[in-house]
Amino acid sequence: MKKALALFFAVLSGLYLLVMGITPDPLPFIDEATALLVLVQSLAVLGVDIRRFLPFFGKKVPKSKEDDKKGPVVDV
Repeated sequence: MKKALALFFAVLSGLYLLVMGITPDPLPFIDEATALLVLVQSLAVLGVDIRRFLPFFGKKVPKSKEDDKKGPVVDV
């Protein structure tokens, strides 16, 4: 049920983003940022994680253990 709902929202927000360039704003209270957020989150539920391509979503990259061993970098 969760995947079906995520698929519905992914298709709905994807179509909304496609239509935005052609027609006037059909739903003025939903802007492109909200539709993009819904699309990215629903695709993540479906297993397609595109957050790594969008830096403003802030997905954290795990640090390696070698970075901890080197210590802090001091610029002089």
